[in-house]
Amino acid sequence: MNEIIRKAVGIFRASRSAEDEELYRSLVQSGIEGEVATRLIEFLPMAYCRLILASSGARFPNVFRRALSDGTFEEKKLSSEPVWNAAVAFAVRESERGVPADDLLAIAARSAEFHAANQLLQNGAKLENLAFEPTVFESTGKKS
Repeated sequence: MNEIIRKAVGIFRASRSAEDEELYRSLVQSGIEGEVATRLIEFLPMAYCRLILASSGARFPNVFRRALSDGTFEEKKLSSEPVWNAAVAFAVRESERGVPADDLLAIAARSAEFHAANQLLQNGAKLENLAFEPTVFESTGKKS
């Protein structure tokens, strides 16, 4: 999984302005299996966002929700997702190796949590007062 994430991180950084669909196509064309590519698009930005905001005092849930095709939601622990665990470990290792902040930000900035934190900061909120709700992802057509 580490080599897959390394490849994905390179694609993310080379495609900073790409929409998720374009990013997905690039990941799959590089040989990454479709469901793994989807999880990388969901979880890599979250992992990098949380890494960057770790010392800010902002609180993040340890779960996410998936909107299912029948209109209900499934809640799962992030730690139950192998791609999440690998993404977090990879992001931490990059930070420890001194990867430039701009390269970390290139991935974190794709996160809905990052956008929400940025918008709240622009409106005068303080990160140490923020507690985020679980991220909701679209249905993948089946239970994950």
